[in-house]
Amino acid sequence: MDRKFLEGLGLDKDAIDKVLDANSAEIGTHKKQAEAYKTQLDDLGGKLKAFDGVDVNALRGEIDTLKADFSKKEADFATQIADRDFQAVLGAEISSARGKNPRALAALLDIAALKESKNQKEDIASAIKALQESDAYLFEETKPGVQISTGGTHSQSKAAEVDPFDAACAMYKKKE
Repeated sequence: MDRKFLEGLGLDKDAIDKVLDANSAEIGTHKKQAEAYKTQLDDLGGKLKAFDGVDVNALRGEIDTLKADFSKKEADFATQIADRDFQAVLGAEISSARGKNPRALAALLDIAALKESKNQKEDIASAIKALQESDAYLFEETKPGVQISTGGTHSQSKAAEVDPFDAACAMYKKKE
């Protein structure tokens, strides 16, 4: 919009000035928006240039490879944890059965079958019990402890009673 066009319409000078002022204010707002959009476009263009020459399919392949590696490592860790738990149960059962040599005992057991068992603890215990019956020399004998008798009767002295030893010591001190 320009002044000649408005004068051709027959508007007075004050009206033309007001219309042109409002129009230029509106144009200024639109110019600021356009500059902001241009700045954003330039920034995005610069960021997009960073991806020039990048093969998206190669990136997808690399992501798939990393996912597969992660799954494999996760499965390996799960296997290691299961093996550690199995070895702990096996060691505890051998110890409770008082096995002399845990490695020798483990060599005599069917470890693969015991690892695949659903109820490992009970199956390990039954396998060790079978070994105790067939190869008792691999386990320490469980004999009751030896009791030694001194021939005297022993009892706890009551607080009200006088200890005979203390009484003898007291008599010895009086004689001095």
